[in-house]
Amino acid sequence: MIPLAAFALAGCLAVGAGNDRILAGDLAAGFPEWAAVPPETPLALAPAPGVQRVFRVLELRRLAERWSLSAVPDREVCVTRPVAVFSAGKLLAAMQEELPAAHIELRDFSRQPAPEGALVFPVSGLRQGPEGGYWNGYVSYGGNHRFTLWARVKVTVARARVVAAQDLKPGVVLDAAQLRVETREEVPAAGLASAVEEVAGKVPQRAIAAGTALRAEWLEPAKVVLRGETVEVEAVRGGARLELECVAEASGAIGETIAILNPVSQRRFQARVESKGRVVVTKGSL
Repeated sequence: MIPLAAFALAGCLAVGAGNDRILAGDLAAGFPEWAAVPPETPLALAPAPGVQRVFRVLELRRLAERWSLSAVPDREVCVTRPVAVFSAGKLLAAMQEELPAAHIELRDFSRQPAPEGALVFPVSGLRQGPEGGYWNGYVSYGGNHRFTLWARVKVTVARARVVAAQDLKPGVVLDAAQLRVETREEVPAAGLASAVEEVAGKVPQRAIAAGTALRAEWLEPAKVVLRGETVEVEAVRGGARLELECVAEASGAIGETIAILNPVSQRRFQARVESKGRVVVTKGSL
């Protein structure tokens, strides 16, 4: 960033990066008489980045009288918020802080002068496809103010992903032997399975060709109760516990609620699938 001395030469003093007010300490940097006033004393709103706030002589006299200062500047005082163009190195450092393990190719970036402050490139600001994209960041300054910056990037990370070791058929429960884990440098993507344990035992909803990385939305939990089969039903009423055999009228995975038929009373009710061939009554009548 541009040093304070540059502003002093230009006749302007600098506002502190974290402040949204011009403080007495800011004026004291150029006019020692203001050191008699507590440095955190607010005097006026801070200007926008790169904009000058000019204290006229009459205004300075009023402020001096208010704080009982004997000496008053005999000329106008200019105060500004310093701005400068961030270097590519600083942008990369801020990005790397968010994604330490990533390889980041910085292709272009905003060269608009920005205020001094904390430079942040949140992961939520990254938007890219296979060939790269844009990463929006900001400078936090003056309390809760943000100055937006952008960069054109390609970000890749080394990540593990589960791949089909053979063609997978829809509706067939996956076995660990049908899967393998690969690690490769690629553009970050949500939804890809990274461990065999996440996938094994689930059922593909579609055909998946060998070599394809598995996505969570392509899979569903295996049905442990099948429509038309006889299941054990457990019902608890107060202190009483009842078990009987009924017929499942729908298929269901563990945790799902399905319709059950009591073949004796011909009543239908809802039950939660607890394990293979076993359900628990959630509501309704047996």
